[in-house]
Amino acid sequence: MSSILLCSAPLTGHVVPMLAVGKALIETGHSVSILTGNKFARRADSAGITHIPLPPECDFDEHNMEAAFPGRSRRPGPLRSRFDLERIFVASMSAQYRAVERIIESTSVDAVAAENLFMGLIPLLSGSPASRPRVFAICTSPLMCTSIDTAPFGPGFPPSSTRAGRIRNQALNSAFEHGILRAAQSSADRQHQQLTDTPIPDFVLNWPILADETFVLTTESFEYPRSDRDHRLTFSGPILSTSSSDFTPPTWWNDLDGDRPVVLVTQGTLDNGDLNRLMEPTIRGLADQDVLVVATTGGRPISDVSATAENLRVAEFLPYDQLLPKVDVMVTNGGWGGVHYALAHGVPLVVAGTTEDKAEICRRVEISGTGINLRRGTPRARSIATAVRRVLDDKAFRTRAQELQRDLSELSASATIAATIAGASENVTPPSGSQLH
Repeated sequence: MSSILLCSAPLTGHVVPMLAVGKALIETGHSVSILTGNKFARRADSAGITHIPLPPECDFDEHNMEAAFPGRSRRPGPLRSRFDLERIFVASMSAQYRAVERIIESTSVDAVAAENLFMGLIPLLSGSPASRPRVFAICTSPLMCTSIDTAPFGPGFPPSSTRAGRIRNQALNSAFEHGILRAAQSSADRQHQQLTDTPIPDFVLNWPILADETFVLTTESFEYPRSDRDHRLTFSGPILSTSSSDFTPPTWWNDLDGDRPVVLVTQGTLDNGDLNRLMEPTIRGLADQDVLVVATTGGRPISDVSATAENLRVAEFLPYDQLLPKVDVMVTNGGWGGVHYALAHGVPLVVAGTTEDKAEICRRVEISGTGINLRRGTPRARSIATAVRRVLDDKAFRTRAQELQRDLSELSASATIAATIAGASENVTPPSGSQLH
């Protein structure tokens, strides 16, 4: 039996996939612990995973970010992303690393796996592979690493592998690393020097490809092509939870089986503080359309939805594995999990997001042909309605979404990642089928 340490920043969308990997490892007889925020202790315990709390200086409540990081909410999308990288994730590196170091020194750890916003493994990777456990990176968001074929991660620039495009990419990547993100890179380098007496080995967002193996939680056909892709990088598919068997449908559930196309609109569970950014314009724009609109508030009270319409049905939460087979188009601000739930069910998308990594996710929807990117965080009602109608009328979007659905159905992320980690920690070859594309 091997001992595996999982690490995650205290963000639900990053912790939950790590817990799924941990559960798969436990089911094959391994001992698993997770270093993450205090609020996830109960989830870890219910999965049979030992919870180790993050140090207070790098723990925070994702639902009250303004309290932990004053001024964050006032920054527009791109500036907020830069703020997050510097003030939240890079700033946590030293405390995270020291916590990992204490665990490794006090217990027998055979392998360590971290999601891509947990920067505390960068100093660990600077040492000789013989002097540390095997290290795995799990990208729970689009691949952020620099490539000659892609522009910098964040603004949602399209990729390009033409000669002119690569010149553009090189110039922009340099400008981001040495200009726009210079403070974040300098902070990471300064911490790294203090911890290891050596400079940071690469641009901070490239750290996952320094790991022994790297997993990206999507299918290759949803990511940008990279001619310089590292051979240690595996596209494993997303990790999506299923609903419990005790789901009680709302009274209007049978309306979804009528003749009208069903349009789902959601702002997820985090970026839903202002429903007038996307949900309410969608409701207003589709009010006179021959569709049924289902709005899920992500936990906010139904009464918070002020827009009304005859064709509107509202719920706080609905299980996607039961809802999406009935949906024709999903309108979303581009959360990684929600987009992949839609694609896993062959549902085309209309996306509108600019905060966190959403501009990048929305651009991937556009480039993959699985939906329409409105390229705004607060689109107008008419623009949303026009995009929804186009997706409904042009079957190419659904056809492409169904192609990705088939790709995703052939992948099993938690089993693949768990088998690879377990095999490496025991110095054996992973079971057949665990080495993917």
